[in-house]
Amino acid sequence: MKRKKIIIASIGAIALIAGAFVAWRSMASSTRIAFVNYQAITLGQIGKANDNSFVKIDELPVEELDKAGKYDMVLVNGMGLRITDEQRQALVKAAEDGTPVLTTAATNPQNMIVSTDSIDTEFLKLYLAGGRANYRNLLRYIRKFIDGKRWFVDEPGDPVASASSLLYYPSEDDNLNFASVAKYEKYLRSHGKWRDNAPKVILTGQMGVADSLVASLERRGMTVYPVNSIQQFIAQRHADSLRVSAMINMAHGRMGDMVVRYLEEHNVPLFSPVNVNRDYDEWMADKMGMSGGFLSQSVVTPEIDGAVRPFALFAHYKGDEGLPYVAAIPDRLEEFTQTVSNYVSLQSKPNCDKKIAIFYFKGPGQNALVAEGMEVAPSLYNLLVRLKAEGYNVGNLPVSAADFEKMIAHRGKVFNEYAVGAKSDFVKEASPEMISKADYDKWCAESFSAQMRQSVDSIDGAFPGHGMRDADGNLAVARLRFGNVVLIPQTAAGLGDDDFKIVHGTDAAPPHAYVASYLWARHGFCADALIHFGAHGSLEFTPRKQVALGSNDWSDRLVGTMPHFYVYSTSNVGEAMIAKRRSYAGVINYLTPPFMESGVRGTYKELADAVIEYNRALGTENENAIQAASLKVKRNAVKLGIHRELRLDSILSKPYSQDDVARIEMFAEELANEKITGALYVMGEPYAPEHFRSTVYAMTVDPVAYSLKKLDEIKLPGQRHPMSSYRNRAAAMVNGLLASDRNMSDAEICAFAGIGQADLDSARNLIEEIEGSKDMLSKMMVMGSMMSSRPASTLKVSERKASKKSHGMMPGMSAEKALAMARKMGADEAALKKMEAAMKRKSVVPNGGNGSGHGHGMMAKETVSPAQLEYATAIMEVERALNNVGRYRQALMQSPQNELLSLVNALNGGYIAPTSGGDPVLNPNILPTGRNMFAVNAEETPSLQAWEKGKSLADNTIAMYRKQHGDSVPRKVSYTLWSSEFIETEGATIAQVLYMLGVEPVRDPFGRVTDLKLIPIEELGRPRIDVVVQTSGQLRDLAASRLFLIDRAVKMAAEADDGKTANYVKEGITESEKHLVEHGVSPKEARELSTARVFGGVNGNYGSGIQSMVEAGDRWDSESEIADTYINNMGAIYGSEADWEKMREYAFEAALTRTDVVVQPRQSNTWGALSLDHVYEFMGGMNLAVRNVTGKDPEAYLSDYRNRNNVRMQEVKEAIGVESRTTILNPNYIKEKMKGGAGDMSSIADVIRNTYGWNVMKPQAIDDELWNGIYDTYVADKQNLGIKEHFKAVNPAAIEELTAVMLETVRKGMWKATPVQIKAMAELHTEIVNEYKPSCSGFVCDNAKLRDFISENVSKENAAAYKDNISEIRSEKIASTDDGMVMKRDELNSVQSETNRVNGFVVAAVVVVVLLCAIVVIRRRHRNKTQS
Repeated sequence: MKRKKIIIASIGAIALIAGAFVAWRSMASSTRIAFVNYQAITLGQIGKANDNSFVKIDELPVEELDKAGKYDMVLVNGMGLRITDEQRQALVKAAEDGTPVLTTAATNPQNMIVSTDSIDTEFLKLYLAGGRANYRNLLRYIRKFIDGKRWFVDEPGDPVASASSLLYYPSEDDNLNFASVAKYEKYLRSHGKWRDNAPKVILTGQMGVADSLVASLERRGMTVYPVNSIQQFIAQRHADSLRVSAMINMAHGRMGDMVVRYLEEHNVPLFSPVNVNRDYDEWMADKMGMSGGFLSQSVVTPEIDGAVRPFALFAHYKGDEGLPYVAAIPDRLEEFTQTVSNYVSLQSKPNCDKKIAIFYFKGPGQNALVAEGMEVAPSLYNLLVRLKAEGYNVGNLPVSAADFEKMIAHRGKVFNEYAVGAKSDFVKEASPEMISKADYDKWCAESFSAQMRQSVDSIDGAFPGHGMRDADGNLAVARLRFGNVVLIPQTAAGLGDDDFKIVHGTDAAPPHAYVASYLWARHGFCADALIHFGAHGSLEFTPRKQVALGSNDWSDRLVGTMPHFYVYSTSNVGEAMIAKRRSYAGVINYLTPPFMESGVRGTYKELADAVIEYNRALGTENENAIQAASLKVKRNAVKLGIHRELRLDSILSKPYSQDDVARIEMFAEELANEKITGALYVMGEPYAPEHFRSTVYAMTVDPVAYSLKKLDEIKLPGQRHPMSSYRNRAAAMVNGLLASDRNMSDAEICAFAGIGQADLDSARNLIEEIEGSKDMLSKMMVMGSMMSSRPASTLKVSERKASKKSHGMMPGMSAEKALAMARKMGADEAALKKMEAAMKRKSVVPNGGNGSGHGHGMMAKETVSPAQLEYATAIMEVERALNNVGRYRQALMQSPQNELLSLVNALNGGYIAPTSGGDPVLNPNILPTGRNMFAVNAEETPSLQAWEKGKSLADNTIAMYRKQHGDSVPRKVSYTLWSSEFIETEGATIAQVLYMLGVEPVRDPFGRVTDLKLIPIEELGRPRIDVVVQTSGQLRDLAASRLFLIDRAVKMAAEADDGKTANYVKEGITESEKHLVEHGVSPKEARELSTARVFGGVNGNYGSGIQSMVEAGDRWDSESEIADTYINNMGAIYGSEADWEKMREYAFEAALTRTDVVVQPRQSNTWGALSLDHVYEFMGGMNLAVRNVTGKDPEAYLSDYRNRNNVRMQEVKEAIGVESRTTILNPNYIKEKMKGGAGDMSSIADVIRNTYGWNVMKPQAIDDELWNGIYDTYVADKQNLGIKEHFKAVNPAAIEELTAVMLETVRKGMWKATPVQIKAMAELHTEIVNEYKPSCSGFVCDNAKLRDFISENVSKENAAAYKDNISEIRSEKIASTDDGMVMKRDELNSVQSETNRVNGFVVAAVVVVVLLCAIVVIRRRHRNKTQS
């Protein structure tokens, strides 16, 4: 009985415990709430609002949506939510199984997953509107009414609609809100926060926390106006009641054109501090800093508003419950507010008291100052003259630009590290700034961490390192001081012989001299502003993060809190973005040199006439006449040497085919119409009158002509008219418009283009719709901010009706279900129709996709065909060009003064208006210059237009290869990605890459390319072609997400099941894996590495680092040495975040196997394959690497984007032929350059040096005939241009360089020059060296084998004098020359492949000496013991 009682009691106890457990679970246990895709700022605020320990809040990553069913409530922020079908289904399943799910603000209808009833949904949405009270009541409401708990429950309050407020003041509790400026200022006065005459700063945006920022700004003496909606604040004219000194936007997207107009009209600078949007420690350890959508919304789109200073200010930290919260980074908050204060101070400080530090770039040797497309010295002088006129103290400024340039040459020298004697003389004679160790130590301690200081010491030794010094050990910094303006030459940012690596990035810390120049400008000179003059210097390429820099990154530390402005070439927008983001510069773009036609039409007149005769013969269908005419074309082509560039035969008895004659015709037409640039631009000086006209021609004639041709091809297929006829029509119309200075009416445009008004209207609407759909997310956010505040809530918790439904209603997945849900929720018919129309514009989700649509964006026409787009684009090009002829001329005339005005305004703390970038021919919208360039939103690339261009160019590449290779398709194509091309074409080369792989972009409702899908092989009509991509460092920094996209595309293409059609991607990966295994890589790692196809510079570098090696011809014997260096230096993998910057031996080499074609983009009309060294560096380097890996020279094509209406592929040899014939061999071009200064002559020497580079990298591209032409022009002077005399008068260093390069080409066996040519070149070279002293570039002074070769080809007397001059320079003392550069000593000839300041040889020598001493001591002891 007792036992029975015990059993019953036990059962009762168990039942009681079970019941208690069930009761606890149902009435008292913790409520677990998951938040999906919520910003850390919101989560942090919700976490702080939680006052109930029984409410547990978790952040649920989208990768873990399969765990959603474990929660009592799941709240999803649908704005920009990107999830896969699998992740979406996991969320749906949780909702179906009874988990309450509420999605708000879904930008994709398929993500609109809601399983709460309408009553709860409305309450929850109101609570989620924000505010601490609302968030606290949200959690209470969920616990009581959603989770149904009865114990440990606080009664939720009613939702509190946010007050209709313009301004707020951050508070520990809910922010204090104010409906007017007057009420806000009254609050400030009553709480002791008002300061009369304090600078007023508007603070807006949601991506940061205002409390600490406002407090810090107030401590700096500023009055802050935190604004809820900047758009409403401006639109309702409240902003006009304030005299605003600055605006700070804690940005996530654009603020819009209205805000830009306000900033411009009121001259208010805009700052955009960055929320790194991740854990602080994680961000600090990350080499990238930021990428993808947050880069676009936090940095890229704010730049379109004109924002500067993307300074990392906010980060995530872990709260008490493990939830992230956002806070200002403590050590960066005060720096940011000090920076804002420094900009604002420029508005009130008298100009006469302002101190300005200007850095210019000048390489070693007797070279002119360097800036892309600009003659620097007179431009800099014009700036100082303007500053003087504005009241700045510029001291004893020379009376002329020529005297100014001489002064820079004498006192603004740059030295190579080995010029010990020259440095000593300079210190004694030029009165440089002397920096003591005590000052330097103090400045370093104030500016950066002890660890960073140690990194400088380890690379450069103890202070003053390898810099100039005096006898007391002080460091000397070259500088020219003109009153309160100081000019500082930028010294090398690294140590060693690799000049390109030094300029474009190295993983090593900069040396003391480099660091000291910036620290002196900031702390010693106390500069109020910093200017970098001309594109470009090296500050923006110093280590380490790529964007969203931190306090361990050199450019962040060296700029410090100084306002920074960068005078930058408008044609180099890609590198300008690096300057903006990595050195915090406000960019001020300057004009390119003027454009003009080549003027060589007369040279090719007989050929052109022969082609016309041939085309007439074609119409007769008389075969004999056709063959005779073809032979005549051939005789002229062979006589001119054109057959070499086009790789055609020269057998004069064999007629050319119709295709061959067509190629010759196009080549001759291109020569005649090639756009060449005149003398380098001088800032502040307008073009000559004839150059205004020729530049406007270049901007308008081709767009109109090619558009007219395209319209005819569409409307009248089969009819063929010569391109010259369209050009003549276009030129005549442009001429008339220039003369009349008027715009054309719609009727005139239609008549000229042969279209109807309906065509014009349709084209306008289509292009406007496509353009308007770009950056749709930001535009919608702006529209949302302009909407009126939600009306006050009438919902009362006390009146809440109990839910009659259980949680678990099926979420609306399809459009139909979404509509049904909307109808159920009470939407009216008008709203339903709009919703249905919007959904029809969005495509069905592809299998395995992420729910994104395929169209360009929400507002773009999904059904637009390539033909419709092409037709509309052609019409709009005609209208745009013809209606802007006068504006273009006016803008060109205004630009020089606008640039100076803009810089002066920036120095007064003003706003720099934003603009896109590029040369004016490709992008006329950059005019007028003097504005702050911005980039493209990488997430929207490739754009719809870029996709069509990319497809066309990829097809063109395949067709060219097929024609040259018996109709076979290339197996693998190599692409180079460059930042400026990417920005200006909106990702057209990336489109080529994707289309080669047989993969197409998938766009979300906002036009962002977020996913990919395979193009069916039946639609593709060819095998999927493998790719290998090399990215420049600049592109890598701007568009990392696009590199990830390419990596995914490769893997998708490799896994495609294409049936019987070959898959070259799959085959290429197999071959890569085999190559890796054969080179000792484990099979497992080989499989992982075999898909790697995206590579770039090691250690985050911005270039390949091979140019100085190529140009040091006495230090390599085989091209394989250069190829190996290139493969090593460009061998870092950049295909994913996980493998970012991963370096694995043989990976790049394996990726290069089977490469048949190398493709390089060319988008600018300001440079070509010969004039820009980076083309031979990247394209030539890739070509050489492929040749050494595969044993076969690949085809080399340029993607020519220069004419946006006629993009095409062009063989590099053909491009070099066009460029050389229209520039360096063209007397018209040379005469224009001779009107310029030293920089123009240097640019000619640069082209000759790059020709040598091409000869090394791709010998087939350069032939003896080209070198003979160069010899005839610059040595023999067969054009009677007075070449030698002009070079001697303007820039003798340039002709020294030119002749040295030519002689080295001969010495290396790449040009079979005659003995007469060799002797003439050697005599000219030694004559200039002996008369003007050695300029001492690497070619002139640092190639012992070349010097011997030159000496052998001149008289003994000349040779002796030549050797003496070189020896004098190379020993310890530099000869007295205007530019005063220094040369290496003989004992320092070895190439340093890596910068390493610990001299291994010295260490080794010391060790050897110690060992020898030890041996001697031991032997003596042994001998003494033996004797004893």
